[in-house]
Amino acid sequence: EFEKPISEKFISLEPQPLAAASLGQVHVARLRSTQKEQAESGSACKDVVVKVLRPNIEQIIETDLAALRTVGTWLNRYRPIRRRADVPALLDEFTRTLYEEIDYLNEGHNAETFAANFKDYPGVRVPQVCWTHTTRRVLTLENVLAIKITDYQAISDAGVSRADVASRLLDTYLKQIFEDGFFH
Repeated sequence: EFEKPISEKFISLEPQPLAAASLGQVHVARLRSTQKEQAESGSACKDVVVKVLRPNIEQIIETDLAALRTVGTWLNRYRPIRRRADVPALLDEFTRTLYEEIDYLNEGHNAETFAANFKDYPGVRVPQVCWTHTTRRVLTLENVLAIKITDYQAISDAGVSRADVASRLLDTYLKQIFEDGFFH
């Protein structure tokens, strides 16, 4: 993706993913960046996580979408469904949203918008995008690894109130939906 060996972009890149999902996986890494790249990115990110799309994911998605369009055509022929739902419009929106999900440049910009929206909220921490190591298929973010929100024991052991975490999370969702009109 970077048109050069990984060793020229990263000091280290863990081969075992930290997390994996259907569209991609995340690896812990350490950047090898020049002063020029640091100046370009506006960041001195070193410890990072690298989100990488799965190989051939676009072809897999296109195959799945073709199957969905076929089913959508059948559903649209059924009058009770056609009267209640605009199946072609739903499929178009789903397709657009899915392709936005696999464009990591778009995701990076969304992360920056989210960060700007929460800049005055010290209880919300957003990882910085390392643009010098980000492409459409690779997203590199500052590593802000902390306690996973579902690790209740670790949260309690750290002396953090789970009720406070839940309240902050709810407030964050509500702000995104009702104030910002932007959900990330």
